[in-house]
Formats: sequence, C-alpha cells, structure tokens
Amino acid sequence: MSLRASFSLSSLCKRFSVRFAKSLVWALALTVMFSPLSYAGSLRVGLPIPGQIPFFWQDEAGEYQGIYVDTLRRVADDLKVDLEFIPLSQARLRRHFIAGEIDIETGVSLNLEVPPELEAVSLYSRPCGIVNEVIIYRPELSFPVFILKDLENRRVATVRGTSVPDNLIREDFANQWQIAQRVHRGWNDVGLMKEVLAFRYQREGGLNYEISLPYESNPVVFRLHTARKSLLQPMNASIARLEAEGELERLVCKYLCGTANLDH
Repeated sequence: MSLRASFSLSSLCKRFSVRFAKSLVWALALTVMFSPLSYAGSLRVGLPIPGQIPFFWQDEAGEYQGIYVDTLRRVADDLKVDLEFIPLSQARLRRHFIAGEIDIETGVSLNLEVPPELEAVSLYSRPCGIVNEVIIYRPELSFPVFILKDLENRRVATVRGTSVPDNLIREDFANQWQIAQRVHRGWNDVGLMKEVLAFRYQREGGLNYEISLPYESNPVVFRLHTARKSLLQPMNASIARLEAEGELERLVCKYLCGTANLDH
C-alpha cells in the first residue's frame, strides 16, 4: 500500500522525535496565551454521517474516534474548552452551521465548492493535514487512468459538492464508500475519492478496482463559525504547536500504521 504526502506510512512511522527545546518554547507560549478561563464553554462540533474511517467515526461504544477528532481534542485541551460532537448528514450540517447551531466542522477540504451563505459565516484554520485524491477504475479498462485528462467525456462517480473539471460527466453520490461499491460492482467505470479510503475499502472490503497515483493533494482544515472568531488565532497556534512537536504525525500513524480491522 502506498500512502503519499503527509499520509506516507514509510515516513510517518519513523519521524517521532520531539525536540525538548521547541516543546518548552511552545509550552511557555501556550501558558501565556491560554488562561484557564479564556475560552470556557463547549464547542459544538458537526461530524458528517456516515463516518469516514480513519478520519472520523462513532465506534460501537458510542465514542468518537479518528484523526480529525483526536486532533481537535488536542486543540480543545489547549483552549480549555469542552467538545460536543453532533452527527449530522452533510446537508443538515451545512444548514445548522449557517444558522449558527454548529461551531466547528472537522476535516474540511479547501477544494469543496462553498455557497455564498456558508462562506459568509466561515473562517478556516491553518491546515492540520493533507489528503491525496485518486482515481479508482474497473480493472478491465484498457487505458492508463492516471490523470484527470484521461477521463474527458467519461461518466465519473464523485462525492456531491466536490470540485471536478468541467470536461467530466459527473454523477454525484452521498459518500466515498458508495462510490467504491459502485465501481466494484461495475455500476460506474470510474470514481474519484481519497487515497487512504480507496486502499482501505479495497483491502478490507475485498473490492475489485484499480487505484491511480494521486492526481491532487489537498490541505485539510477546520471550519470555524464567525461567531467564534476569537478562537481562530489560538486554534492556529495550537495546530502549529502540534505540528512542530510531531503530534499531528503521531495521530495519523495511530490510525494508519496499525493493522486493526475497523468497521466502515
């Protein structure tokens, strides 16, 4: 399995040293920036359903797990706030966010199309990760599907709301598991999805399709409602600290370097 960019397993599992001096500087800075009562209260976190292992999902015990969830928990510890996770369909999450009933959305890719009413109430954190996008396709296709140009005028299964080139004939579906199933069953010849999910569904679900090299790498951020704009700067400072200390890489490897068989 090849997981490139920030999800490259060969590099993630080796880079776990934390420099004491850098940690001390960040600790002192955060002590000044985050006083115990600065950001008291609870943040309402919208999680799209169904979940996307290893990014975010609710386990059988009802606990929320995943790379984005754990990252946000580390940030919340720095800000000294509690988190209230609220599972919603993507459409309902968007409506609730616009209405100010959700404070944070996790794992937002900056390549998504954003309607004006959502953009008007959105602030974005600094990147907390990078996700590779790949093409999955039926093995019997005779052409080498490695770049989007090869898909011109072909029907392509995509997740509703994602940005794709105009020369594709897109068919929108609710989530990436649905796309993987459709290509596996031959209902669609080609689909676009996240690399880590394409490999996971192929391996653990026994799905039959080929996976291209990444055609795009997208930064992942947290979407913060403008009503909580005072949190943006300390949130960014926390993410920067986690990155500098190698904690973001450790969280990724926690879910990608192991061999646990996780439910969809």
